[in-house]
Amino acid sequence: MARFTADITPHPEAIGRLADDVSDFLRGAGVDARAVHHVALVIEEILTNVATHGGCPDLPATIALEVRQDRVSGEIGDQGRSFDPRTAPTPDIDAPIDERQIGGLGLHLVKHLTSALEYRSDGTQNWTTFCIPRT
Repeated sequence: MARFTADITPHPEAIGRLADDVSDFLRGAGVDARAVHHVALVIEEILTNVATHGGCPDLPATIALEVRQDRVSGEIGDQGRSFDPRTAPTPDIDAPIDERQIGGLGLHLVKHLTSALEYRSDGTQNWTTFCIPRT
């Protein structure tokens, strides 16, 4: 089992560098391109939401990944406002584009890319965990 950990301040440049580092790590661990892409997208979306909506863009977030035979498991810890991504409303993707509400597509994508998505908060720290299948 291969493991990756990082601490970052979720600014756009740092999130982009982290996504590159995660992708390099996962490719080096033998993870297929589809799963590498999905893990990077999930991490980018969650961290972007932490920075944009969490009220703590200058506080560090922690990321941990484990590569297992059948999946990549991830955990993101942040100190922002409590928010369970599983409760985000489903956007109306069937509505004409000019009638759609802005926002919500990223978390919709996260829900569809992950085989498991969990959230917990202890009042000061939020933990979002996810799994991406390798096959």
